[in-house]
Amino acid sequence: MNNFVGDGNGYVGDVGLEPEIARTLSLSADWHDAAQARWNLHMTPYYARVEDHIDARCAGTCSGGQFNVLRDVNQSARLFGVDLTGAARLGSVPGAGQFVLRGGVNYTDGKNRDTGDALYNVVPVTARLALVHSLGALSTTLESEWVTRKDDISNVRNEIKTAGYNLIHLRSAYPWRTVRLDVGIENLFDRRYALPQGGTYVGQGSTMGINAVPWGVAVPGPGRSFYAAASYSF
Repeated sequence: MNNFVGDGNGYVGDVGLEPEIARTLSLSADWHDAAQARWNLHMTPYYARVEDHIDARCAGTCSGGQFNVLRDVNQSARLFGVDLTGAARLGSVPGAGQFVLRGGVNYTDGKNRDTGDALYNVVPVTARLALVHSLGALSTTLESEWVTRKDDISNVRNEIKTAGYNLIHLRSAYPWRTVRLDVGIENLFDRRYALPQGGTYVGQGSTMGINAVPWGVAVPGPGRSFYAAASYSF
């Protein structure tokens, strides 16, 4: 029994599993102003069919609201979604620098074609909007990140639902000759939230026995974090 997906369940492997084969169709469209300097919008929808997708099924008696023993199996899956990004130059203020607005939205839907169940660990709708200020070589970014509620979950794995949340990040960068300095604060307001792709938290007790720890505790996201970095190019 082993677990490489972080859902807290026990797994029975299968050395006869076939490797996954994915076939993807995607298109890209780009819109921008004539000079390609004031605004742009880029959209990429895609569809993927995965044959011999390695998913799971119950290996015995399974119930909701607890950890179960599952078996790895080859099944068929499909994913579709769209990535949308864009930017707009807001203008310049003499002596105060220039301002640019950047943003993006990502949507993904994944289903097991054999069972109709949702695929495990699919990220919910995510959006980012950033205001970038540049003054000489110094650039500062104030970014807002939105993640919607995750309620389209893998039932066979008893995947945990997570609530939506909004985070604010602040970052600055300054390049000087061959050196670049980066500083920032992630999760500026120290928002508490659960990671939609973090799996199940099982660190509150012994994990050698299945259901020896409480089910349904999601892994929390990082709190307010400060960072600083320096890089040198040669």
